[in-house]
Order: sequence, then C-alpha cells, then structure tokens
Amino acid sequence: MNKIESLSDLFQMVGCDVTYYDLGRHITKISPQQAIQFDRKQQAYPFPFRQHAWLACLLKDSQTASKSLLENGVIWFLKLPLDEAGCLNLGTRDHFIKSIVDKILHKGEAQGLSEALEDSPYAFKPDQERMASFHAILGKQLNTSTSSFFDSVIDYLKSPLEDNPEQWQELGIQGIAELAARANEPTYTPLIIKAIQQANPAVISALCHALEHETLPNSIQDVLIQQLEENQDPFLQASFIRALSRNSLDNRLLLPLFGLLGSLVECQDEDTHSIAALAAKCPHWLASNPQLLRIIMEKLAHRQDGYIAFKQITAELSQHPETRQPLWTLLRSQHISSQLAQAVNHIFTQTPGNLH
Repeated sequence: MNKIESLSDLFQMVGCDVTYYDLGRHITKISPQQAIQFDRKQQAYPFPFRQHAWLACLLKDSQTASKSLLENGVIWFLKLPLDEAGCLNLGTRDHFIKSIVDKILHKGEAQGLSEALEDSPYAFKPDQERMASFHAILGKQLNTSTSSFFDSVIDYLKSPLEDNPEQWQELGIQGIAELAARANEPTYTPLIIKAIQQANPAVISALCHALEHETLPNSIQDVLIQQLEENQDPFLQASFIRALSRNSLDNRLLLPLFGLLGSLVECQDEDTHSIAALAAKCPHWLASNPQLLRIIMEKLAHRQDGYIAFKQITAELSQHPETRQPLWTLLRSQHISSQLAQAVNHIFTQTPGNLH
C-alpha cells in the first residue's frame, strides 16, 4: 500500500473522486486548488469557523457519472481542528486517516467506506437548517429535481398570505432552503421579497438563515436593509444580518447597525443576538469597519458575565484571517475604555463558554 499522507491520498487509494464543501460560516464549494493547499498544509484552511474545518466530502466512484452522485455516492461530514496558524492539525488528520484505513483493511473498501464515520470523534451531523441548505445547493448545482416541499412553499407565497394565516405551519425547511438557493433567479426573487415583507416571522427567520449562503441581488438586499431599519424584534434583526452576510458591507447598513447595537457601555441579553450574528457570519464586515468592531468588543466587555461572551468572540475573530489583525490592533490600543482594557487583561484567565 502506498504511503498515505493526506486526505486526497486516502480517497485516491479507495478509488473515489472527492468534492469538498465547507459547512462552517457559510456553505461554500472548495476549489481543487484550495483543497490541495490546505490538505498538504501549504496554506491555512480558507474558511475557519470556531477553530475547526467543517467539511462535507462528496465521494463517488471514479467511474460513476456525476448525475447519480446523490443516489450512489457517499457524503462524509468531518470536523477537523485547526492549529494556531489556521492550518489543519496534522496529527489529528493523520489519526483520522489511520482509523479509516484500519476499517477498510478489516472490512473491505465498500463496507469500510460506508461505516467509516461510525463512532468517529471527527464526524459531525449538521443541524436541520444547514442540512436542508446543503442539499438544496447541491441539488441545484447537479440540476436535480426539487422536492415536493418546494412546490408547497411556492404555492404558499403565490397566494394572498392574509387569507391563510396558519398555512405557513405546513411548510418544510427543505422547500424554504430550495427557494433560497434560487435567490438570483428572476422567477423566484419577487417571492423571496414577498416572504421577507409579509410572511410569518418563523418563515422569515428560516428563509433568512438559508439566504446566508447566497450572494444576494440588489433587490433582496434593499428589502432586508429596510426591514433591519424598521423591525424591532431582536431575533429577526439577527436573521436579517445573517441573510445579508454573504454580501460585502453596504454603507447603508452602518446607520441601522449602529442604531440596533446602541450604547457602548450596555449589553443586554437581547443585544447578543445581533452581536453573535455579526461575529459568526460577518467577520469581513468587522474587518472593513473598525468602528463596528470596536462597538461590539466594548459592549461585550461591559457584560456582567465574567467575560464569557467577550472571550468566545475574541477567540473566534482572532482565528479569522480578515479580523485577526484589526482585532489585536484594537485590543492593544491606548484609546479603549478601562472596561475593555480590563477584559483584555483577563482574556486568558478562564475557559470560554458558550454565547447563546
């Protein structure tokens, strides 16, 4: 057996073609060149999220036509830790590879591959929304048929929503995700706009969470910015931010964002919804606008939670290639508040907890 020194070597050994997607911050197809570079530690992992690489590996037999991938292929969901430089932790990666090789040697390739991730510490299961969006994006790229849930969503949005106020409860997440995957198609853009403006809040939230994986046309951006200005529900405000997160920071967003973030010296629990959305989904916005970054860090430093939220978000932003330098420039500044300076001094004294 040839020496296996990378994930690519592993898949080549078993005769599989592999296509990688990142499922961390957003769902993003990884180019073959990017895959080679991070797999062999030539470059940092391009889409770090919570100090891990969240990978969907689509495996198919080298002789299988791509159109039958969903029926005959295998999808692995892998969560691999990153080192301080943002590269794959090679020790962990090699341990994972060895565990797969051992299973194949004992059970044969077919059974070994199908059972490869059973009880594996490196496997993860995407949540329902993320799985629905992944299948919607994958299905659109492979030009497969939409689900029956999609038809139900379209029928719902084409009808007068006020006539059937409870009909939204019958909609499936998969159909909403399939609609979001078609945000740039002229046939469906008006229906998405109608949903954002008129649908039940639960539908709006689910749609926004699916839209976060798309680069949106101007017409949808416009209505989301308008809703962010007018809607006072903190959960929906965070959803609107998430929906816009794949796009660059629009200057029209600054006023509503500064408005909803409010005072530098107060951070109520309802404020954390938008802060979490900005830090988790929009680090490129924070990197491009130091004032927005400063407001978030000041507010977190003023929370009475033992700096738990502050430490968690600092750890996340310091791992992101775009925000690492702006963050540490801010935290080392002589012009920050005493409360933020104190938070910086305590940054490594406790283990970060979870921000809900």
